[in-house]
Amino acid sequence: MKKILIAIFLFLSFNVTRAQDLVKKIPLNAFTVATIKGDNVFKLMFVKDFNESFLGRKLLTETSKSLDQNFTSIEDFGINVEKNMYYFNQLSDSITYNCFLIPIKDARKFESLIQNKEKKFTQQGDIRTMVLPDSTSILKWNNDMLYFVAGSINSSFFSDSTKSARYGITEIRFQNNYDDVAIADSSVVVSDTVYTTTAEPMVEVAAPPIIEKARVQKKASPGKTSKKRSIKKKTGKKKAVKPKKVTWTQNVEFEMEADPSEEVVDSTATAKVNIDAQYDTYQQERAEQDAKKKRLALVWMTAQADQIFNGNYQSIENNKSYAASLDNKAIAELWVSSLQDAYNIIAPGFGTYGKAGLMKGYGSLNAKLFMDNKSFRISTGLELSQEQADSYKKILNRKLNKKFLKYVNSEKALGFMSYSIDTKAYLEEFPKLLKQTYGSFMGAKMDEEMDLGADLISLLLDEEAVSKVIKGDALFVINGLNTKEVTYTAYEYDDDYKQKEVTKTKNEMFPDFLFMFSSDDTRLINKLIKYGINKNFVTAEGNIYKLMEKKSPIDVYLQIKDGIVFFGNSLTEMQGIQNNQYGSYKLSKMHKQLLSKNNFSFLFNAKNLVGKVPASEMGGDETAKKFNSTLEKMGNVYMKSNPIKGKLVSADISAEIPNGHENALKYLFSLIENAAK
Repeated sequence: MKKILIAIFLFLSFNVTRAQDLVKKIPLNAFTVATIKGDNVFKLMFVKDFNESFLGRKLLTETSKSLDQNFTSIEDFGINVEKNMYYFNQLSDSITYNCFLIPIKDARKFESLIQNKEKKFTQQGDIRTMVLPDSTSILKWNNDMLYFVAGSINSSFFSDSTKSARYGITEIRFQNNYDDVAIADSSVVVSDTVYTTTAEPMVEVAAPPIIEKARVQKKASPGKTSKKRSIKKKTGKKKAVKPKKVTWTQNVEFEMEADPSEEVVDSTATAKVNIDAQYDTYQQERAEQDAKKKRLALVWMTAQADQIFNGNYQSIENNKSYAASLDNKAIAELWVSSLQDAYNIIAPGFGTYGKAGLMKGYGSLNAKLFMDNKSFRISTGLELSQEQADSYKKILNRKLNKKFLKYVNSEKALGFMSYSIDTKAYLEEFPKLLKQTYGSFMGAKMDEEMDLGADLISLLLDEEAVSKVIKGDALFVINGLNTKEVTYTAYEYDDDYKQKEVTKTKNEMFPDFLFMFSSDDTRLINKLIKYGINKNFVTAEGNIYKLMEKKSPIDVYLQIKDGIVFFGNSLTEMQGIQNNQYGSYKLSKMHKQLLSKNNFSFLFNAKNLVGKVPASEMGGDETAKKFNSTLEKMGNVYMKSNPIKGKLVSADISAEIPNGHENALKYLFSLIENAAK
């Protein structure tokens, strides 16, 4: 009976918690949702610890100064920091809403932050509303939640005259033209400057403004263009004067036939005044239209905010993709509904290129941040179409060559990167993926050509043969840093400022690297080596070959052994591989798992870099000391791919924390404080 009561209590507590969570206020059609989980954050660090941290002290001090109040804790802001906080946006062809939902713990404390002589709010029941001074955003809150919305009008929406007329918006354009200008009924021409407004049905447009000292050109007859005008003054004698060009500061040129009785300077000044007056009028009209758009955005934002507080609508919780992306252990989460939809929304701005479905087949994207007593971890996931997922499962059906592992020294390596794919499967799937991505870019009329191109690629490539030469797995290892003296050409000047070339030397750092890939058929590679020797591009030292490149600051060596092609810049290491004296090093268990179980992996070992970078390369001993101190406190940073699950491809980025730190969050705060000193 006791167990049943406990279960009922936990069930009710869970549902009460969910009922209080603001996620239910996020509409189903939200495009992006970001979450900060306050309860998980402050399990790692108490509010008191945050207040006493470097960031906490900085936040409280700056806020106290700006608001002329004394804040001693972030809880003084009136926000419930131990509940989930959300950001979401909604996209449409007319306006984009950027929104924040924040839980309120003490509404009176929050109001003390924003209430002063300049900022006032209205109240209706328990709901308070404040329009921020720029009128592009709204604050709305009650005793439980704070809602902030900022609206951004999409300018492309009003480029359609029908849509703009519906809302009383006029599109204003300013053009300068001192050549022949065809004048429409919807244009006013002042001193050959064309000032146009989009004709709009059902909208009353004010008469064009009258500008003093500005000459207004008569409307041309239909089907004819206006003639060039010349400014003349009648005199008894006419003196032939060459046409003079007068250039305005905005690179607009026009011709004027000057008369000896007139001062050219005066004519130019008059034209400049006229142009400035026209531009001022244009700016004024443009500002009026922008103000209309701003007022319209405020109307839309007000309606949207009212709906969030009072509306009855489906929540984002009902979106299966969003629900599947959640993880109770994450301290922060990000979800984007569809990369394909994101591209479709912004694509009109790309013109013709926007019609291409370059993101076809890519669905929702998610990212989650985890912190525990061992590491930070960011986990990302991308949904694929079923066809794409099936292709990638075939391509990723390969593991790294186990022979590679004996050439990795965990105690020495600064880092490594590996990948493994099935080359044959990739070449077989490539035409299909190419057509899927770029087919729509070429247009429906090019479907047959795309099919033909895909077939041609398949015909020209012998997938089986290529996959034997390059199997598809590779490993790149950086074993250290070396300093080498290099020569370079500089230029100096003598007492007569004559330039001369001089040859100088300097020390540069280069990585000590080893790169390897698997090959079951090395005949082609051997032919390339033989060709290089014949052309003096390659020299042979036994079974080790040196690539002769004069411009390269480092020597690069090549050899083939045990079905592996090696490249490296250390002759000693290459000789050790050739003589079976390389590979007795210890590979850590963590590094072995990272390399052998994932199609892609990357590692940076910060501790192995300590003391390897000369102080001269870092700007002095003090900077080097600080840099090395930070490296000593860091653990491994690594990245890995995960197996495809269903239609989800994912990867993780992790950073280990060193011993002696309670958890990743407190370790992060200590790094920030050390860096700020």
